[in-house]
Amino acid sequence: MDDKKICKSWNGIDSGEEIIISGISGRFPDSDNMNKLRENLFNKVDLVKANHDRWKEDFVPDISSRIGTVNNVKKFDKNFFDLSFTQAHTLSPESRLLMEHSYEAIIDAGINPKQLRGKNTAVITGTCYIELQKKFLYKKAQLSGLNIIGCNYSTTANMISYYLDLKGPSHIVDTACSSSLYAVALGYNYIMSGICEDAIIGTANLCFSPAISQQFHNLGILSPNGYCRPFDSAANGFVRAETVAVIYLQKQRMQKRIYAICPHIKINSDGYKQEGITIPITSMQSTLLTEFYNECGIPTSCLDYIEAHGTGTKVGDPQEIGAIQNILCTNRETPLMIGSVKSNLGHAEPASGLTQIAKNNVPLFS
Repeated sequence: MDDKKICKSWNGIDSGEEIIISGISGRFPDSDNMNKLRENLFNKVDLVKANHDRWKEDFVPDISSRIGTVNNVKKFDKNFFDLSFTQAHTLSPESRLLMEHSYEAIIDAGINPKQLRGKNTAVITGTCYIELQKKFLYKKAQLSGLNIIGCNYSTTANMISYYLDLKGPSHIVDTACSSSLYAVALGYNYIMSGICEDAIIGTANLCFSPAISQQFHNLGILSPNGYCRPFDSAANGFVRAETVAVIYLQKQRMQKRIYAICPHIKINSDGYKQEGITIPITSMQSTLLTEFYNECGIPTSCLDYIEAHGTGTKVGDPQEIGAIQNILCTNRETPLMIGSVKSNLGHAEPASGLTQIAKNNVPLFS
């Protein structure tokens, strides 16, 4: 069978056992929901701003103040989630927003959240930082025993399982910028192996302190002028961005809507290399792409577009482009379009993977 027939055949798969994304919810820089994000992207709006209220304290003058910030991080309906005043005020903003958007993602999938009670639904959140953790634990004048729970990384997943009464695996993933995609991979494997029936995958990145930005600046990977230019010769680093996003994974036979089919998923690691731990290498990215498409049986000629990582760094971009060129562009008859949403809203770090999936409601796996 030639590639065109295989592409047509694969697009028509409907066994009911495929894992799909059936619900999405999120909040992105200056975009309160999925529709607003799509509208801003279509209208080519620059969602990275210098005027924001995140760094009123401890501002560092030698880094750009431009970041992509989400709106209304202080607002939370504690009564809706049946939380006390103390619980709500000792719960990190990341956990509060993830609870809200998990609820919305389930509804977006056409499911009443009450129907999930008692199910073995997995909850996995990908996150690296809770930037208010130090303030919550050490600087608040009136401390409560709930502080250490509210700003714990595990709480970002556990509060969702607790509120919805979900019995499946509930934990976080921290693999730096791949955290949310690694969480998707775990959820996919949990469902495929029969450990659980469905999975809530969430991620949050909020930039309340310039300290992390200062560290990225010291590494030489933060854009000094506050503009992110993926795959451009002028690329001089990335811009930080906030994102809260949640997707709902389930088997296709159970769905009421489909955003994307996830035919396969695969992850690897660079291991040791002389260049150092922060430098990606083309060879391992090429290996991952080769193994992925060989295992899932989808010809690379079926691809029309790749949403790339594309951080706008002179170290990362050439490595990624090299892998895409080597594996996905060989013997192509038509150009392969690539892009990176980071040029519009910045790099959401651990949340960048779900930001890519949420872009235009066109997930990375479709």
